[in-house]
Amino acid sequence: MGIADEWLSPGLPELTKAQRGQLAQVGFDLKRLYGLSRSTYGVSQVRSVLRCFTDACPGERPTVADVARVGEVWRLASDKPATILRRELTRHGLDHLDARTEAKAKAEEQQYRPRTPVRAAVGWAVVLLLVVLQAVLGILDLGIGMVIGGLALVVGWFLAVRRLVYGRRSAPRAVKVTYVLGALALCYATASTGAVAVMVLGSHGVAHIAYEETDTGSHNTSYKQCYVELPDNYTEALRTTGSCPAPDGAPVGVYYRPGGDSPLRPVLADSASLEQAGLVWGLPAALGLGLLGCAAVASTRGVERRPRD
Repeated sequence: MGIADEWLSPGLPELTKAQRGQLAQVGFDLKRLYGLSRSTYGVSQVRSVLRCFTDACPGERPTVADVARVGEVWRLASDKPATILRRELTRHGLDHLDARTEAKAKAEEQQYRPRTPVRAAVGWAVVLLLVVLQAVLGILDLGIGMVIGGLALVVGWFLAVRRLVYGRRSAPRAVKVTYVLGALALCYATASTGAVAVMVLGSHGVAHIAYEETDTGSHNTSYKQCYVELPDNYTEALRTTGSCPAPDGAPVGVYYRPGGDSPLRPVLADSASLEQAGLVWGLPAALGLGLLGCAAVASTRGVERRPRD
C-alpha cells in the first residue's frame, strides 16, 4: 500500500483542514487513509470513516455496516488500541451501532421477556395451583406431600416465577427469601394436613387395637405399622407408622372416615384434639401463604403496563 496525500480514487470529498483534524483527533493516520482509497472496497471503507467522524458527507447517516467497516479501517490506519476506537464511537453517539453491542442487545431481548401484569398473574396462579397440589398430596400421603410437594414449589420458582413473572431475569433477594420461607412453612404445614382433613371430614369414635406388624419399606428398611378395628367393624392401618400405643384389644379414640377403603386413614386423637391440630396446621399454612402473597406483591414492582412490541 502506497503513501498518498490525497484520495487515489474519485468519489470521495476533499477534506477541509478541520475535517482532517477531526480524523487525526480520533486516532487515524491520514496518509494511510489516503492510501486505502486506491481500491473500490477501500473507498467504501474510507467513506464509512467520514460518515462516522466528520461532516464531509452531509445527509448520509452512519449505519451498522459503516461502524463495522470503521473497525476494519482502524486495524489498517491506526496504531492505537481498539479501546480508543470504542471510546470515540461512544463519544460520537455511535456505540449503539457497534455490531457487538447490537448482537448483545438482540441476545438480551431474546433472553429476557417483557414483565407484564398478565404474565405475573399467570405465574403466581401456577404457584397457587402447586400449593393446592402439595396440600392434596399431603392429605393422601404424608411423605409424598412433603417431598413431592416441596419439589413442586422449587420447580414453581424456576418455571413460574423466574420465567413468567420475571421473564428469566434474576429476582430481587427479598422476593427469593420470602418465597423460600413461605415454601418451608407450607412444607411444615403439610405434615398435619392429612390429620386435619380426617378430623374435619371424618367422624370420632372409639376403636380397638387390632394388631401390629412389621413391614418392609423402600431401601429394605423395616418399620412397624399399627392396625385398629374401627367402630364400623373395618380394620385399617393408622395414618402414621410406629408401634401400637396400647396392647391388642385396648380401646383408643380415633378420627376416621366411615365405610372403609378411604384414602384418609384414621388418626389417633380424642374429641378435644381438633382445635390443637388445627393450630399446628393452620398457623404455618397461614404464614406460608402470607409470605408467598408478600413475594407476589413485591414482584409486581417494575412490571410493564404497556408491553413493548
